[in-house]
Formats: sequence, structure tokens, C-alpha cells
Amino acid sequence: KATVSVLYWYPHLLHQETHSLMIAGRFGAVSASRRASRTGSRRNDAAARARLERKKAEETISKIMSKYDKDGSGKLEKDQVIQLLTDLDHSTPQGTKPTEEEVTFVLQCADKSRNKAIDREELVEAIAVWNSYICEKATIDEVMSKYDTDKTGSLSKTELKSLLVELNDGCPVSDDEVARIMSHCDTCTTGDLKRVEVLLAINYWYHLADEQAAEDKGGCCVIL
Repeated sequence: KATVSVLYWYPHLLHQETHSLMIAGRFGAVSASRRASRTGSRRNDAAARARLERKKAEETISKIMSKYDKDGSGKLEKDQVIQLLTDLDHSTPQGTKPTEEEVTFVLQCADKSRNKAIDREELVEAIAVWNSYICEKATIDEVMSKYDTDKTGSLSKTELKSLLVELNDGCPVSDDEVARIMSHCDTCTTGDLKRVEVLLAINYWYHLADEQAAEDKGGCCVIL
């Protein structure tokens, strides 16, 4: 099942726009040369910062693995993942463990190797998914309060459709569109959307809407 990355770990290099000066003769050539030199220097500085950030990230990953990978297997088993998520959760009283649904959600999003554990190279994605979920709990609670009309703790296709209609500025949403969102975001494969999957569904909807907007800028409604 495809997943949507929520955050990126390594910083992206931002390319700054430069405005050239039109100066004739050799003074223009000298000025251009100096500007090129300064631009090259800035690029070198950016590359150096990126290398430093990557080094710091690797050091952080090593510290986390050293702390939680108690058996030295090179990956975090489910009980170790639970401890990591518990320690990272600032939204609940200290020591509160994640629910089974929350653990399953993180594993489904980050465990690309499908070995029911978090490998070293999957750690960044796991932490990003969890931190995004923690930070958006208030939004998720608001959505569930409004659209989980039968109070089951999850959104059925009908309830999801109501949410998507609101996100679509009141324009109709087809059953096929609902099915597409459900298929992509039902990471726990329960046939509905658990509260942990709501943010993923919202993000995926806007991702598809942006793709459609790039193709068709003439309509007021988003048709996927």
C-alpha cells in the first residue's frame, strides 16, 4: 500500500534568485565574474551546511538506535517502537503508551521493508509520521467530533464523503473519489478510517487537488 510522507528530515537547498546587472565592456565582465564567484561561494556554504545537517542527523539516529535497540539487531521491534513513541509523545501524561491503532499506523507508514519493525533507514519516517500526528491531534479531534456521527471512533465511507465535500468547498465528491482516498489511507486495512488515518486522508486529498489544479485551472470544483 502506498504511503504519503509527512515530513522530510534533511533540509532542502534553497536556490536564491540572482539579478544580473547589464554593464558593458570589461567592467561588466569583471562584475559578472565577481558575482559568479560570490554565487559559487554561497553554494559552497549551502552545501557545507547541508553536509553538517546530514552529519547531525546521522548522529541523532545513532543515539536513538543505541538507546532503544536493546538487542543490537539494527532495527526497532514493536515493543521498542512503543517505548520510542511513548517518550516522544508530549500530548499525553508522561509514560502514556500509544494505542495499538497508533502503533499499527506508524508501522504501516514507515515500515517499507515490511518486517514488522523499524529499520535504521526507516527511523526518520517513523518519527516524522508520529510527530505530525501528535502535533495535529486537536485538528483530528475536531474532525472526528464533527464527522464521526455514529461515534464509532472511525469514519465510514459515508462520513468520509461528508468530510471531503467540506474540503472541496461544498462541491460534490463522487463515490470513486471517496473509494480512492479510503483505499490509499486505510493503512490499518479495517475498511474505514481510524482517527490516526484522518490527517493522512486530508493531506492526500489536498495532494490530489493540487495535481488536478495544475491540469485544470478553469473549474471551481475539484474533480479527481
